[in-house]
Order: sequence, then structure tokens, then C-alpha cells
Amino acid sequence: MPDPTIDAIKSRIDLSEVIGARVALKRAGRLMKGLCPFHQEKSPSFVVYPDEGRYHCFGCGKSGDVFTWFQDTQGLDFAETLKELSRRTGVPLPERTGKPDDAPAPESQAAVQALAEASAYFTRQLLDGREAGEARAYLRRRGVTRATIEQFGIGWASDEWEGLTTSLVRRGFTFEQLELAGLAMVTEHGRRDRFRSRVMFPIRDPNGQVRGFGGRTLGDGVPKYLNSPQTPFFDKSATLFGLDLAKGPIRQAGQAVIVEGYMDVVLPYQEGFKNVIASLGTALTERQIELLRRYTRTIVLALDSDAAGQAATVRGLEVARSALGMSARPAQGSIARGGFLATQNAQLRIAVLSGGKDPDEIVRDDPARWKALIDASVPMMDHKIELEIAAVSMDEPQSKLHAVREIAKFLVLVPDPVEWSHYIDRIAQRLRLDLRAVQSEVSRAEGAVRQAMRLESARTATQVQARATEAGMTDVPGGSQVNSPRDPSQADLPSQHSGVGSGQFGRSSQAQNLTDPEDPLERFIVKEMIANLRLIQHVRYIIGPEDFLQSEWRVVIERLMVLPDGEMFVPDEVIGRVIDRLRVPAGRPMPLNVTREADAHQVPSLIAAARRLRERRLREKIRDAQYLLQEELPPDERVFLQRQVERLASQLGRVHLDQSRGTAFA
Repeated sequence: MPDPTIDAIKSRIDLSEVIGARVALKRAGRLMKGLCPFHQEKSPSFVVYPDEGRYHCFGCGKSGDVFTWFQDTQGLDFAETLKELSRRTGVPLPERTGKPDDAPAPESQAAVQALAEASAYFTRQLLDGREAGEARAYLRRRGVTRATIEQFGIGWASDEWEGLTTSLVRRGFTFEQLELAGLAMVTEHGRRDRFRSRVMFPIRDPNGQVRGFGGRTLGDGVPKYLNSPQTPFFDKSATLFGLDLAKGPIRQAGQAVIVEGYMDVVLPYQEGFKNVIASLGTALTERQIELLRRYTRTIVLALDSDAAGQAATVRGLEVARSALGMSARPAQGSIARGGFLATQNAQLRIAVLSGGKDPDEIVRDDPARWKALIDASVPMMDHKIELEIAAVSMDEPQSKLHAVREIAKFLVLVPDPVEWSHYIDRIAQRLRLDLRAVQSEVSRAEGAVRQAMRLESARTATQVQARATEAGMTDVPGGSQVNSPRDPSQADLPSQHSGVGSGQFGRSSQAQNLTDPEDPLERFIVKEMIANLRLIQHVRYIIGPEDFLQSEWRVVIERLMVLPDGEMFVPDEVIGRVIDRLRVPAGRPMPLNVTREADAHQVPSLIAAARRLRERRLREKIRDAQYLLQEELPPDERVFLQRQVERLASQLGRVHLDQSRGTAFA
């Protein structure tokens, strides 16, 4: 059931003309080639398929259609892109009427509304309350204006035991709803407000809805900062303070700057540095990086130069290496040169703030210095090298060995062989080591990463086997029970055991509709994940948004993949349109925000479908590269494409290995 609006927009746009306005394209048979606009290169590896309305870069992995092109090049989200392309093409957007089954449960709705009401209450208390004089004086000393207070919704929680609770109960909320929202609690002394005598900072989601609060005490209270507890609406490990205001500026600036405190966001924003967000006092988490990757591929960590700041830097680097590296699904045997930066087109940079001042102080005293510090940020790899070498005792071989091993954890994921060699040389020179010794240690690190991948795969397969055994199943992925009406047929796929060089990567006549607006396999995966949020964890590291050709499916997957465990999926206009399409027959209620335990068939069925979709995309990329190799090419381009085919084939082999293990462990 294709979306007629999406189809109409695509039919009225020549993608080669749109991309050609920015990239110099040359025709190569039925394709068009040019230098990739998403990464630096000397030989063209960026290909446009005018007949299919899509593009793909064999260098950095970027791919998509006219919708992703506008999102990536103009910093728009899917809804904004849809409206812009509707305006350009003259295709009207249909009105959508909400349906009762789209809405969260009444108690949850009330709790979310209570958070919004609490935010307004705290702000009124700060601006007009007699007891908030000290808080107003504190904010004046920090240079915060009234306009900024209102924009961020900054407030004040008085020292009353039940001030907020009494106010909201009078407005019709129950205590249980306030407790669910994390605003109130039951103690040995009775019912109490959770926040008292604190400057309050509402923490909003990217859409501007209040999800929780952070409170700062002005006296000797402990803790100095207090966040909302974990609730169905708030998970601080998956939240970034200020992102609702910063997401647009982040897209425009092409980078996000991460700081530690609330005021470190508020003051820079007030002074015009609007692409700054805070990590809520925690070390940077994988979910926070995933959330940011919706808006930018460049992340700058602005951290203190003291010992605590350096420790936070190390934790942030470890998380970034894990998050960005894992999402790239490195292929067995080709990890070092197929790393996360090449696949994700992402970059983590470090800006060290010397002088003992916080970001808000630097911005207030000297805005130009803040800009200079951010502009002087260095790539993660450079900072990691300097951090480790600074701790080395040059007279102790074991100290050098430890440094090389720590650096190697990151170095195996550097994508470019020239860059990789550069860092190897640099480490050897700085540590006064033989070049071959450093290369050998890095090679051992590659083996350790591969071993970790094998163990993780074995653990996953064992878990599937255990679930299947408990359910008394005899067939899992690839077997008859999985190929049920719940599981799309894989008849349109080549045999999973066909060889890379066999020429079987072209699609059959039945499968040549894969670039049509709707693919049954994509539809199945999206519908299953929306219907039961607990299924997301099982496929998060198998597939990604880039594996979905249909634009609306892709935007749904982007949001599902970063959804914190336990948080509800709140449909907006775009998601609502997708849910409308998934109703079969039309008008039939569809489960939404279900978090039940998946049955024994669901998990292996979804995993099998995800692996087949990943297999399909890899086969398509190999086919495209082999097609290009049939042309007359300069030697360097031919070598580059041949290496790409090898890398893609290795990834395909990894998928086949996982598929066979899934069947064997059944």
C-alpha cells in the first residue's frame, strides 16, 4: 500500500537535477557519478541512479532518496522535508485526523500534562514568588535575563513540603499521577514534593515536551544537583538538556557541543551559541550519541582540564567508541579499514577548557575565546593519543605497552589506511618504539575485537536456542515456523550461500521492485517494532535506518532505534500517517506502545527478517559496485571499487554466518 503523496512527490522530481545543483555529475551508462559531498575524496565514488531515484556513496556509505538528500544537506527533519518538497512540487499534503487508539493511556497522559503544569508553576514561583528572591539574585549574578528564564522555563521550588502537590491536586490531578511523573513521593513522614528549595530546570524532549526536571540547591543541601527519578517518560541516560532549542542550530552549525551543566547551556544560548547541550551530569552514553546523530555527525565534547574533567573525557571516549563503532556493524576480517567513521560519516572532537572556568563563565567574560576553543577542538583519536602518552613513564616499557594497548582500542576503528598509518607513525615516534612493534600490537587488538564479536554472536545464538527450547520449537530462522504468515517470504532473495563472484547479486524480475515505495519486508519489520517496543533491542545492531529505502519507514526506524527502554512511542503527524498505513484492514485498531514479553515466534521471526533485509542491501551494493567495475576506470578507482566489493562481501559473509548460527542453534 504505497503512500500516494510520497509517490507523487518523487515522480515530479528529477533526483539527478537536484543533486547536480550541488555536485558535478558525469554520466556513466545508466548511472551518474561525482565526488561525494559527504566526505573528502579525490576519485568519484558517489553514484546517482536517476531511474530509481536514489544515490549511494561507495566511500562513506551514505545513501538515500530525495527525502534523505534534503535532510542531510539542508538540516531538515522528515516532516520539514515533506512540507518543503510538497511546496516545491505542488503536491498537497492530506490532512490527518487522530484516532483514539493512537493516544497513550489516560494515566500517562495526565502525568505528562502534570509535568507541563509543574514547569509553569515553578516559573511563576521564580518570577513572582516572595520566597524566590535568593534564586532571582543568583540568576542575576550569573547574567541570566528574564527572556532567557522564560525561554528555558527556569523556575523555583519553594521549601514547602507539599506546595506543588497541593497546587496540582487542586487543578484536578491525583497524587498517583504526580508520583508517576516523578514530581511527588511518599516518605515516612507522608506525601511530599520531590523538589524543595531548588532552582528548577525543566528537561524537555526534542519536541519540547517536559519529561523531567533538574534542581540546583543554593545552599548546603545535598545533593547539589537533583534530577527526576527514572519514569516512563524520563531516562537521563537517553536525554540531553536543551536539545529542544538546540536541534535547529545544531543542524545549521553542522556540529553539537556537549557540556556538563545546565548553566553551561543557558548562558551560551543567551549569547548566541545555540548549538550547545548538556549530558545531565552523566558520562556521555550510547543513547545520547544515537539521539544526537539525528541532527549532526560532528560532536564536540567541551570538558574541563582538571582531573575530573579528564576522567569524564575518557569515559566519553570509551562510550563514543562503543556506540559509533557498534552501530557500524564492523565486518569479520575487515574491521580496521571499514571502521565506524567511514560508515557513519561521524566525528567526535574534544575541546579542553583550560583556566579552570566553566563554559558559562568563558562565554560571559569573553565570547570570542569560547568560539576559539571550540574551533580548536581536535579529533577524538588525537586527544586519546595525547591523553595516554601524557601518562607514560618513558623509562618503563610496561607503561608504554599499556598506552599502546589503550590507543589500539580506538585505532582499529580508524577507517582510512593513510590516516591509520599516520597515527601508527606518530605513536612510534612519541613513545620511541619500533614501528613494527606498534603495528603488531594493533593487529593483536584487531583480533581481540573480532573475538569479542564472535562471543557476542555466540551469546545471542545461545539465547535464541534457550528461548526456542523453552517453547518446544524445532525450527527458528530459516525454518517452517518462522516462515509463517507473520514472516515475509524470502523467495525474492538469492540463496544465502551463493558466492560473491558468482554473478548472482543481480535481482530477479520479481525482486526488481525493491526500490518501489513500499517493500513488504520493510513493512513487516516496522509494524512488528511499533506493535511491541520490546522487540527493538533484538534488532538494534543488525539493521539501521540506512537499510530502509522507503522514506517514511526510515524516519520511524530512526526514532525507534533511539527510544529509551520503557519510554512510550508518542506519534506525531508523520508517524501517525505511517500508523494509518499499517492498519489492515483500514480503520482497524493497531497495538501501540505495547511492552509485553515477545512470544517464542516473534523474536526469531523479526531477527530473521532483519538479517534478510541487511543481506538484501549488501547484495544491492555489491551488484552496483560490480556494475561500475565493468566500465573503463582509472587504476586507482578500479582498485578502490574492488576493495569495496571485498569489504561488502565480508559483511555479507558475516550476515550469512549469523543466519547459519541462528538455524544451527535452533
